[in-house]
Amino acid sequence: MLRRVLTLGLVLTGALVLVIAPAAGAQTGSLTLDPSTVVAGGGKLFISGTCEANTSGFIISHAFAGQPSVGEFAGVPALPFTTGSAGTFGVGLTIAPTVAPGAYSVSVRCGGGLAASGTLTVVSGGLAPTGAPLGDLAAVGAVTLIVGLALSPLRRYRASAR
Repeated sequence: MLRRVLTLGLVLTGALVLVIAPAAGAQTGSLTLDPSTVVAGGGKLFISGTCEANTSGFIISHAFAGQPSVGEFAGVPALPFTTGSAGTFGVGLTIAPTVAPGAYSVSVRCGGGLAASGTLTVVSGGLAPTGAPLGDLAAVGAVTLIVGLALSPLRRYRASAR
């Protein structure tokens, strides 16, 4: 009988620890990636968010590989930050040209736990997508070309009239 009571007590204690422990370590926070799509070796990325006030933490992502100012957290490239009295932080960087195109998870850890996460898309070369449909851009280019060709004879006519 004593063995059953002891076993039941241990099981209930273990269940309580499993339920309470993750909630105690979980932090609430936010993460903003501006822009959320960047060109490797190109434009600037600004990362901002919130955590507990006056604390330090890390922004973690494999997309930060190759940055001279980047450290590591658990073997993954990480940027350290410190929040102000309002609990906000902000970090700017350029993604290295050696980072392969793709979708990368970006996580914020502060106060000993995961506070927020998001996805950063890295594209290679060229320009980052603007959201403008390719057909619309082609139409604008065609109209510009036609107007330029139409105005070309007018310029020659004015030059010969002088």
